[in-house]
Amino acid sequence: MFTEIVQKLILLIVVAVIAVSAVIIFLRLKNVNATERKQIFKTAEYINAWIILVCFVATMVYGVFNHFELKKSVSATISLNYSEASGALNSNGTRYNMAEIISDEVIERAIKKGALEKVTVKQLKNCLSVYPLVQGGVDDEKDYHISTEFAVEYHASKHTDHLDSENVINLITTSYKEYYIEKYTDNFSLNSKKPDFDKMEYMDTVAFLDKEATAILNYLYGMAGKNSSFVTENGSTFNSIAGKVHQFKETQINQNLKSLILQNGIVKNKAEYVDRLSYQNKNVDFDRRKNDASYKISNQAIDMYSEEMTRVVLVPTWDKTGKYYMGRTKVGVDELSVMATTFSDYVASNEKEIMDNDLIIDKISSNSQGAQQYASADTLIDSIYNSIKGFEKEAINAGREYSRHKMNQCVAVSIYGVSFIDELKTLVVFAALVYLAIVLNSISKKFPKKA
Repeated sequence: MFTEIVQKLILLIVVAVIAVSAVIIFLRLKNVNATERKQIFKTAEYINAWIILVCFVATMVYGVFNHFELKKSVSATISLNYSEASGALNSNGTRYNMAEIISDEVIERAIKKGALEKVTVKQLKNCLSVYPLVQGGVDDEKDYHISTEFAVEYHASKHTDHLDSENVINLITTSYKEYYIEKYTDNFSLNSKKPDFDKMEYMDTVAFLDKEATAILNYLYGMAGKNSSFVTENGSTFNSIAGKVHQFKETQINQNLKSLILQNGIVKNKAEYVDRLSYQNKNVDFDRRKNDASYKISNQAIDMYSEEMTRVVLVPTWDKTGKYYMGRTKVGVDELSVMATTFSDYVASNEKEIMDNDLIIDKISSNSQGAQQYASADTLIDSIYNSIKGFEKEAINAGREYSRHKMNQCVAVSIYGVSFIDELKTLVVFAALVYLAIVLNSISKKFPKKA
């Protein structure tokens, strides 16, 4: 605030001297004749050591305050380099909104990130502005333009002049990138609320934990499909993290926990759980018999085809150049064979599910459970759940690292202060004004007050 006042005061004094001198000269022109006027202007000192010294000193003083004042204003250009940007869309296909660059969420994140003191979100937001770098018109279709570059300007106020301007604009653009990544790029999370395992049967808990681990694996395999060679700061890849999760899933969930429960027949409500599994078996057996019937019908239909019809069938057709050739085509038996195989797989899956349920019923019915076994199972469940949440965090961090890496290429940020050339131009103009003020003031004193 002080530098702004001094800068404006110096400029005001110089302009005032020019104005007053010009008015004095204008008013006193009538006090002398044309010959005297020419003589005054001709004999005036337009250049000497004193004038040069005053111009130099005044310009340097003004330049110092002007430099500090200009440092309070910084601009940045945000360029969107992904394909959806040309359609005014975010990378996930939603509508792009440039106002989010200086939204309250982004500014609050920037304040926390930079530990900025003595400034509120509202005060900092009032110092920021954003607009398309190249704007189109709406009067003619030829003037339509979707901007993929946006200018962000920061001008310090009395509430923020204690902050470093370049640091502020850097924090804003960095925070916007993080905000954009979290909101519009690949994101993944499991259920944030821990389930109440006390209300779940032990085998249901096994299924739940298996599902959570599988969800992490699916996410990691999907990210590996996008960029299998990406390496995190910790030296991990999506495939290496997936390998750890897969091994944990097979060892801790499907072997240790499941085996502990089955071998000891651990259950919370035996009668109720056995009834549920028995009911499931009835439903699955119905599906098994239905699939088995479909399998047999498909095979019967295949047997009805004559041997000659199941051979390769060639039909005349033509290629893209218009030349005819004999192409192989499918016959009904091909479709029936696929259907028979599918129904056979369904039958095998149904039978496996029934056998698994029968095994659980048998283990529950034949074993007596002790308090120590329950405590061991509960401890192992909590340990497995915590490990899964750890893998989830690792997967999310890896995904966000990849998103930041990708967005550093897709969202480019360039920060600009006032250039040295612009400052030099300002000083040249100010020096010219000082020179003009000195010369006019000197000339005005040579005109007599009265004729």
